[in-house]
Amino acid sequence: MHSTQYYDCIIHTEIKSKEHLKGPVVDLKLMHFYTDNSVDELPYYWYEICLGNLAIGKISLRLGYNDITMVNGHVGYEINEAYRGHNYGYYALELIKSLAMDHGFRYLIVTATVDNFQSQKIIMRAGGKLIYSEYEVPKTHILYVLGKPKMNIYEITLG
Repeated sequence: MHSTQYYDCIIHTEIKSKEHLKGPVVDLKLMHFYTDNSVDELPYYWYEICLGNLAIGKISLRLGYNDITMVNGHVGYEINEAYRGHNYGYYALELIKSLAMDHGFRYLIVTATVDNFQSQKIIMRAGGKLIYSEYEVPKTHILYVLGKPKMNIYEITLG
């Protein structure tokens, strides 16, 4: 496993000009920037994924790295069920990669449960390389409690 600095970013605060990220297919609209995160103690952006003016999902970028990053990843996203299957998650992830580079990330950790094949395909399409297969989620983590005891962990090289 790499050192903490390997997966950390340089800027751990909000970049104010990033309230709206425009992409070729979807846009990201900042819902909130959280400085105090009780789950993994990392600040993060929380965006709405928009197709035109329609909100179709959410995506977040966590700034920093700690032990929980290997389960939660730097990026978390979900597409509303009615809009799945159109690669909208991929386009949103591409926009987040650009934001991550602005923060000085060189690499991102992105995770998916072992049974979420669509998300795994999106991560790999975005350049993700599998670095841990069936990583065991700590028994105290909410994913374990919800019946998701294993994650696949991917690394995306930026730049």
